[in-house]
Amino acid sequence: MSAASERAGRGSGVLFFGGYDPLYPRNAILREGLARAGLAVSECRVDGRLKVHMRYPALIARFLESRDRGGVMLVPEFRHKDVPLAWALARCAGRRLVFDPLVSRYETRVLDRADAARGSAQARHNRNIDSISLRLPDLVLADTSAHAEFYAREFGVPRGRIRVLPVGFDDRLFAEAPPPRGRPVAVLFYGSFLPLHGAETIVEAARLLRGEGVRFVLVGAGQTHAEASRRAAGVPAGLVEFRPPVPPSELPALVASAGVVLGVFGVTPKTGMVVPNKVFQALAVGRPVVTADTPAMREFLREGEDFAGVPAGDAAALAAAIARLADDERLRESLGRTGGARVRSEFNTTRIGERCAAIFREAGLA
Repeated sequence: MSAASERAGRGSGVLFFGGYDPLYPRNAILREGLARAGLAVSECRVDGRLKVHMRYPALIARFLESRDRGGVMLVPEFRHKDVPLAWALARCAGRRLVFDPLVSRYETRVLDRADAARGSAQARHNRNIDSISLRLPDLVLADTSAHAEFYAREFGVPRGRIRVLPVGFDDRLFAEAPPPRGRPVAVLFYGSFLPLHGAETIVEAARLLRGEGVRFVLVGAGQTHAEASRRAAGVPAGLVEFRPPVPPSELPALVASAGVVLGVFGVTPKTGMVVPNKVFQALAVGRPVVTADTPAMREFLREGEDFAGVPAGDAAALAAAIARLADDERLRESLGRTGGARVRSEFNTTRIGERCAAIFREAGLA
């Protein structure tokens, strides 16, 4: 627990519950932000790699050890299977339950990764998990309005029980930094290489540019990494560099070293419903961002002023946008400065915590 949490009053408590990763940006920002907003933040967490039959007993034991029985129980991102247990314990303890899924399992496995076919038993299984975990809580958080509408439409969650809370960035890690000068301009992508990310579009854009004052650095690993590497074989040597994933503590320096940061370019439905962590993080450092121009992006940021938008999956448009930024240092600095100022003002850890605390109050949870 942070020092801010320990200083917070005990009147309105938020217990983070489940097998979540405490270093994942979303819950790390929320825990710190809520503490800054004056809520007492505590944790009931076990290793998320434990299977349900081992994780549930461990969570129950941790919960029974907890002395904090009031307020809100919050299940963080990706912990859909922990929601039924959280619901039962919350009811026994007189708590209100909030779930912050960030994504749906069906959306991720069927609509994005496509490792479960539509209509298959696995697809139905994941849809059922989504339906149960999204309907049980008193309140569901969504990172965008597009995601909120998806949850309501696909899983029958009453829209009035969903509130929108943007991802934002962790201001303990990411801060404004002077941009690099000269050429070649480093164009950075980092992520887990999901279809959402459109890595193949990035590599194709690199092939079209063929070294026109830029070099591409792709950091991470995941589903589409092998295919992206294969495609990069046709790109001039030295233009595209693949690097392994880096720990969160190294991301700020990585972003600061770039002249341009890339968001997501996939053509799956998920692309239109998210504003990725990397968009807020890069803008917080003051780097211009090029990403798919989607309704979700326009919920919080202005295309042409805060970010450069291109059609999803359009390598030619992406190449043209990168070339324009590489050739115009003033444009790079303008986008980084304007978008950065907006993000640092409106989507920092404190503001996200204040928004979340206000959502809890308005919903009668705290």
